[in-house]
Amino acid sequence: MAKERRERISSLTQEIERVAKNLRGEIRRATSSPPKALERAANELRKRAAAVLAEVEKYIHELRKELEKGMPKKAPVKRKKRARARARVVSAAPKA
Repeated sequence: MAKERRERISSLTQEIERVAKNLRGEIRRATSSPPKALERAANELRKRAAAVLAEVEKYIHELRKELEKGMPKKAPVKRKKRARARARVVSAAPKA
């Protein structure tokens, strides 16, 4: 009778260990890769976000171009006569 009890306990513990091992494996597999539906949804969101970002960049570029077009052009800076004369003298000097 004691032997039967030990055998039952032993077989029960072995079965529990086997089930626990299987559960650990299933949990590991389930957590290692996300479900396909979530993966597809994440990919779709990434694609949409990239498309939106491209549109925003395009509109910003167009806006910058429009603003630059409306801006007055900078007038060239006029140097004083003395500075121009000095620049001519320096550039005409022979180089040693």
